[in-house]
Amino acid sequence: MKYIHIVLDFITLYDYILLPTISCLLALFCIVNFCKNVYRRHNKKVMSVTRKICSFPHKTAQFVNTLPQEYRRQWRAYTNGNAQQPSLVFEFVPVKNRLRLLRLFIFTAVLCSLYIVAFAFDTSRTDYLIFQIVFWLAFTLVTIADSQIAKLHERKAKQVFARFVNELNRAVGTEQAQQPQNVEETVKQIRELNKCQPTNAVFERASQLLHEKGLNGERTVEQQRKLNGALNGLLQSYTKA
Repeated sequence: MKYIHIVLDFITLYDYILLPTISCLLALFCIVNFCKNVYRRHNKKVMSVTRKICSFPHKTAQFVNTLPQEYRRQWRAYTNGNAQQPSLVFEFVPVKNRLRLLRLFIFTAVLCSLYIVAFAFDTSRTDYLIFQIVFWLAFTLVTIADSQIAKLHERKAKQVFARFVNELNRAVGTEQAQQPQNVEETVKQIRELNKCQPTNAVFERASQLLHEKGLNGERTVEQQRKLNGALNGLLQSYTKA
């Protein structure tokens, strides 16, 4: 009981300092939570990848490696599956909206609550009771406002994600459409290499052609047959040399 009176005497003696301090800490708590955006980093990464895919769609597989981890896993699921479009696999992953500076607020709330005890011992100090009402009303408004702001951020993040998936579908579709043309062009160039003197430089050029044309993915049986024929001709010329 003695310690309670010591604490109460202290907070009532220095209430002109402690009450403004509590108000400032609550204001800091409000500002930090109003300014936070849990999707900021995600949006930055997704928007960067989207711009790169728009400019260089043939390097899509390289760019997606810089996506957030959740979407990298979805890309691997797409490449390892049989889906025709990434949009059939990709889905928006929400991020939990946690309050920042929660420990600071708990400390502030405990300190503020001591003035309820002070009011119980001295009911003439109605200003302590009014301060309590204002404090908890402000906290309630902060949590409601924070929830609404979080919904706006999530809506914006969904728009960024939707644009990314749209560009990803377009890039994959463009790559699939260009694949037959790339095969024909590559086969033609490899056959031209067959006419050259078979050296290591010729084989390195053939390997470079396969890589540059993006032919490391899936191919039809007919496309694979043409490539095998051209490469077999190159190997035969090398063995005869």
